[in-house]
Amino acid sequence: MIKTIKPKNLKPNVAFLHNIAYTNRTGDFLRDNITLNLNLVLPYTGNYEYHRSPLLIWLEGGAWRNSSPYVRIPELAYFAHKGYAVADVDYSVDANNAWPACIEDVKTAIRFLRHNADRYGIDPDKIIIAGESAGAHLAVLTAMTPDKKKFRTKDYSKESDAVNGAICWYCPGDTDVKVNDYFNYYDLLIRGDIAHSPKLKKEINPLSYVREGLVPVLFFHGGEDTLVPIESAKNLYEALIAKGNRSDFCIVEGAGHADIAFSQEYVYREMLQFMDEVLKD
Repeated sequence: MIKTIKPKNLKPNVAFLHNIAYTNRTGDFLRDNITLNLNLVLPYTGNYEYHRSPLLIWLEGGAWRNSSPYVRIPELAYFAHKGYAVADVDYSVDANNAWPACIEDVKTAIRFLRHNADRYGIDPDKIIIAGESAGAHLAVLTAMTPDKKKFRTKDYSKESDAVNGAICWYCPGDTDVKVNDYFNYYDLLIRGDIAHSPKLKKEINPLSYVREGLVPVLFFHGGEDTLVPIESAKNLYEALIAKGNRSDFCIVEGAGHADIAFSQEYVYREMLQFMDEVLKD
């Protein structure tokens, strides 16, 4: 049988560039050199050229204790097929560096990507940052503190770490919301009891940075999340709205923390619509 197929609505080809080193850290007692990497999923055309694509930066979760820039690569290819460059970024975790190394790393990665925009076909003026759980905390905090000196390293110092918007899955958005009377997940970030560190508690709390004129933020949260209570993200959402910022909140009915219900096309479609709107504006 001979069959003719008429091509239509063609998706771009996708390339996977892995283990791209963007900075180095030293471990505890300055004994180890730790290379931090990012992975890129890039759309390209039939003539094997990268064009200026908007960029989605993704930060994995892991309670600030572990993180892998590979976990969601297969899923993130969805956005590359829609014309977005995607970077999955590794960052310092509790095993080697405490706060604020993780937020410094994320901002360094943004500057690295801007510095290499021509090489990787990235539009440096169109960047959305997103993440899940601990990664969502770092994503929204990054979006709310553009070019803040306290969180900047010397790497790629001529570049900006500002972004156009943020997307947060099950975000720990308020340090005052606990899982129960005895445990606050932010204890994991500072390697201690956050209740006894009021200055540090304020510094890591996204609510501390709410003001007018912030970039748009989209939240997703499971209605049955028992690890990061929905109030933690909602408090941040409401504070952003109260200051006149754009923010949207999607409740995933019946979903728990890191639930499979998030890894679905209906979530990705909501993300894509938000990204397109924000970057168009």
